[in-house]
Amino acid sequence: MMHFSRTFFQSKSTTFFGVAFLAVFAITFVAGFWPFDIHPKNEVSWLKDGKGVNFHGQSMILSPALWNEPQKSPFQDGAITVELKVRPTADASGSDYIFCLDDGKTPEVTFFGQWKSHLVIRSRADDPALRKRGKPYQEMGLRNALLKNQEALITVTSGTAGSVIYINGKPVRSYPRHRLLSGSKEEPVRIILGNSPTGHSYWQGDISGLAVYSRVLTGDQVSRSYQEWISGKTPLQSANSGCMALYLFDEREGKVVHNRVSAGGELMIPEVFTPLQRTVLIPPWLDFEWSLNYFQDIAVNIFGFMPFGFFCAAFLFKAGRFRRKNIYWITALLGLGFGLAIELSQVYIPTRHSQLMDVIDNFAGT
Repeated sequence: MMHFSRTFFQSKSTTFFGVAFLAVFAITFVAGFWPFDIHPKNEVSWLKDGKGVNFHGQSMILSPALWNEPQKSPFQDGAITVELKVRPTADASGSDYIFCLDDGKTPEVTFFGQWKSHLVIRSRADDPALRKRGKPYQEMGLRNALLKNQEALITVTSGTAGSVIYINGKPVRSYPRHRLLSGSKEEPVRIILGNSPTGHSYWQGDISGLAVYSRVLTGDQVSRSYQEWISGKTPLQSANSGCMALYLFDEREGKVVHNRVSAGGELMIPEVFTPLQRTVLIPPWLDFEWSLNYFQDIAVNIFGFMPFGFFCAAFLFKAGRFRRKNIYWITALLGLGFGLAIELSQVYIPTRHSQLMDVIDNFAGT
């Protein structure tokens, strides 16, 4: 009778842990692939009460083709000026992309981003002496240049003498050694707004103006251009201003943002959010950043797989078909394989990121 009772309860506990493990597996599966949308909506909308567009989630605006393709870049002497009229609607937890010039390589030629309320500008650098330590790019920036719900015209001029950052027509900081196009090989580029080419760093806010010049504007020209921007006039210095692209975002509808200085160079607002580059298992040293979201993501991935490891091991123990040491190995390998399968599958889900660090965290949690 006692043997029957022990066998009965062992069978019940085995069933319990088996069902619990399957439930945990299903929950982890759902969490790993949520929201199961391989064709998500591009979260860009026209402003209803004025000129501009709003980015409010996974979103992107981009030029559909490389500039001057198949010719060389229009920035033949490495000179460029960018004017960007923006209004952030949230403080950024990571380095969220507002504007970038992309030539299909990693990292991008240059990008303007937001971290908290600060402006971050990074440019690819071939010269190791110019690079940020341990990174393939150089960086400059400005504290509190992107205050929540406050509109600002950011102008950056860059050439052989270095770069200067202007806010609302006034120079605020110069970087004699930093050039926006220092890592460019004079190859064709495309404009991307509101996100990175991989779709991993979306920005939240409004953009109501963008101009790109193939020359360095003087301080007086930047100041006059700012007055024209705020007065609603077309912000061009002259017919010889070197303006290659001007976007006023005054269409208020449709999927095209027209270039006001030439017939080409339009920007497109895709209906479906589709990143330009797919990333597979991003290495931790490329993905790391000092932000609360990053460490929260690590904690979620570790603690999220602890129930998987516990109930898997408990079920194998109760089943009684494996030695204890083998149970640990089987559980660890199942957790590693499951986490790896999730991350590889996330390559095809635009709203998810395929990261090697997540696989490591899942394995540690298991």
